[in-house]
Amino acid sequence: MKNKLNYFLLIFFSCLLSLEFAKANEEFVFDVTEIEILEDGNQINGYNGGTATSQDGSTITAENFFYNKLTNILETNGDVKYVDISNDIIITSDKAIYFKNEEKVFAIGNSKAINKNNTITSSRLEYDKINNIFNAKKNAVVKDLEKDTTIYSDEITYLKNEEKVFTKGKTKALIEKKYIFNSEDVTYLRNTEKLFSQKKSTITDDNENNYKLDNFLYEIDLELLKGEMV
Repeated sequence: MKNKLNYFLLIFFSCLLSLEFAKANEEFVFDVTEIEILEDGNQINGYNGGTATSQDGSTITAENFFYNKLTNILETNGDVKYVDISNDIIITSDKAIYFKNEEKVFAIGNSKAINKNNTITSSRLEYDKINNIFNAKKNAVVKDLEKDTTIYSDEITYLKNEEKVFTKGKTKALIEKKYIFNSEDVTYLRNTEKLFSQKKSTITDDNENNYKLDNFLYEIDLELLKGEMV
């Protein structure tokens, strides 16, 4: 009887160790209301709300999860919220696809990225976690909350490590509710507080004065506008 008990305990603890080892090697740990495991364990689907936690501590909450272990791609939908603790980033959207191997998140529909100083909203938002780069497309808006600056464009890229924002195509920028810049292909440098473009631009101040320039450089901290008149 004693030998049988020892054998049972050995098997029990071996199973526990195997489960912990398997858990430690999973890219995601799922805590969901309903779970479905298919294709010999290579496809994991979660339904009716829950959370997926990555090895690095980042989390995704959503209504539904579809994770392919072979491609290491996690698709989510329904009130998606991605939290990157290491980079202090929160992304919300209707849908999101997390390419774990490339560490890229694609947010689709009502997408918004938030940190303590900035927000980015758009219909489609790509977050490159390794390089700390955001690319927003369609109805893109960047708000610098600290410096009271808002930029609108169809496509905006934010290089977080360099604190550099640049746009493609027609762009509107509001600076401290005093100045409105209408231009194209604009660059905004947060650290040096400079806004500039090499394209034709129209600038309107809070006294409704209009300036038409072939290009411009605006030094925000000095409230100094430079450019070539049209």
